Amino acid sequence: MNSRKILLLSRPKHRINVVLLDDHPIVALGVATYLHDYADFEVGATVSTADDLLAELERNTYDVALVDYYLPDDRVDGAAFIRRLRTCAPSLVIVVLSAARAADAECICHRAGANAFLEKATPLSLIADTIREAVGSPRKFFAVRDGCIDCLVPIPREDALSSAEVEILRYIAEGLSVSQTAARLRRSKKTVSTHKRSAMRKLQVADDLGLALYLKEKFRG
Repeated sequence: MNSRKILLLSRPKHRINVVLLDDHPIVALGVATYLHDYADFEVGATVSTADDLLAELERNTYDVALVDYYLPDDRVDGAAFIRRLRTCAPSLVIVVLSAARAADAECICHRAGANAFLEKATPLSLIADTIREAVGSPRKFFAVRDGCIDCLVPIPREDALSSAEVEILRYIAEGLSVSQTAARLRRSKKTVSTHKRSAMRKLQVADDLGLALYLKEKFRG
């Protein structure tokens, strides 16, 4: 009898039942295949849309939803989807696996009700271990730091912002440009640009795309 057959026969009676949501089928297949080889995991379904996931949760019982953060073709994604998922399935462990940087989305996911956040570059072995940790301690939040799983409470990055920086970001979140914000506040364009750059540095946002993600969840989410 080969090692794979022994592994399959040794599976415990109760396993961690996982449903995967990712709009890239190859990613979902890779993770599902990896988890399938562990005795304590059962991958019940893989889906590619938010609606499919919600429908699957109505049909079957799962311990964990491993979900993508960005679902550009769906009606809802990001923090809004995590909040909806938490409302629909209060006891479900939600682990976010995303192409978003941890610095951009970790705190947002925690606030929305997720149990863990992982970047897609996370090794598969750490993804499996993080799921186990989240199932074992569903009231905690987990992330990977320097190759190790940490239990933590992400610090809201906006706590470091000045009132002037918050004010400017609110206008930018409404779709105003730096020039339009300067005109609205009756300040120089240089002053507004300086506050914007300072806010981005404090928020650890490297570019306008990262800032747009933050603003969407903070001021519109």
